[in-house]
Amino acid sequence: MESSRDMALRPGLGGLTHAVEPREPGPEEIARMSADVRRRLAESGERRRVPVTGEINVPLWVHVIKDGALGLPDAGVRRQVDTLNAAYGGRLGGVDTGVRFVLAGITHTVSKEWFRDPLGNEAAIKTKLRVGGPETLNLYIAQLGELVLGYATYPYWYQGEPALDGVVIDWRSVPGGPLRDFDKGFTAVHEIGHWLGLLHTFENGCAAPGDSVDDTPPEAYPTTGCPAGKDTCTEPGQDPVHNFMDYAQDRCMTNFTAGQAARMRQMWDLYRRPAVSLA
Repeated sequence: MESSRDMALRPGLGGLTHAVEPREPGPEEIARMSADVRRRLAESGERRRVPVTGEINVPLWVHVIKDGALGLPDAGVRRQVDTLNAAYGGRLGGVDTGVRFVLAGITHTVSKEWFRDPLGNEAAIKTKLRVGGPETLNLYIAQLGELVLGYATYPYWYQGEPALDGVVIDWRSVPGGPLRDFDKGFTAVHEIGHWLGLLHTFENGCAAPGDSVDDTPPEAYPTTGCPAGKDTCTEPGQDPVHNFMDYAQDRCMTNFTAGQAARMRQMWDLYRRPAVSLA
C-alpha cells in the first residue's frame, strides 16, 4: 500500500527525510477504519456507555532487543518513557492529552537476527514477547533498516491481529540517541500516536476529512526538515508543521492538539479500554 507520501524524504537519515512506515494504511483501509469507528459510536450510544474520564494510564512493556553489546541500555528506556509523558502531558507545547504511560516492565533479548531485522521477524518477536491485552502498549526497540524509523499498528487492527499489536522503533531514535535529527525520542511519540488512533496530519492532503481531526489544518504533503512555516492548502490555517503527527525533524515537533487528544480518548474508549462500564 505504498503511496507517493510514503516516499517523502526527510534529512538526517542517510540523505532521506522520512522513511516508509511499513504498516501505514492506504485510503481503502482508512475508509474501513472510519466506517468501523462510526459503527462502534452508534452502538455505544445505544448502550449508553459511560465515556472514559480522567487520565488514561497505559501499561507499557518495553522489549529491548540487542546484538550483544549493541542496543539500548535501560537508562535509554527511562529517558524515552519520560519523553512520552512530557509530550503527551503537554509539557513540550500544545495540550495535555490526559494520556500517561506507566512502565510495567522491561524485557531483554539478545538476538542478532531479531536486532538487525525486526520487521522480517515481526511475528516471531511479538509472539514470544508480547504481554497483555488491547490496553497494554508493547514497545519493541531494535535496529530498523536505513529506510525505517519506526512503525505501529492501529486500534482497529487489534481484533483481527492481536498478536501483532504494538509499536517498533529504532533504538537510535531515543532521547540522546545517535540518529541525527531524530534523537529526541519523538519517533516513539509519533508511532504511539498511531497506536492510539491518530492519522498523519497530511492524511488525504487538502481533501476532507483530512486526518479526521477538526483543529489540525489540512496539509497537502508532509513537512520535511524544520521550516519556519508552510501553507499548502487553500483552506484556513497554516500547515501543522510542529505537530507530532507530521514528518518534521524532532527539533521541530512540539505538540498535539485538543482535537487529537479527543480522538485518542475516543479510540481508547472504543478499542482499547480494558473494561466496559454501562450506565
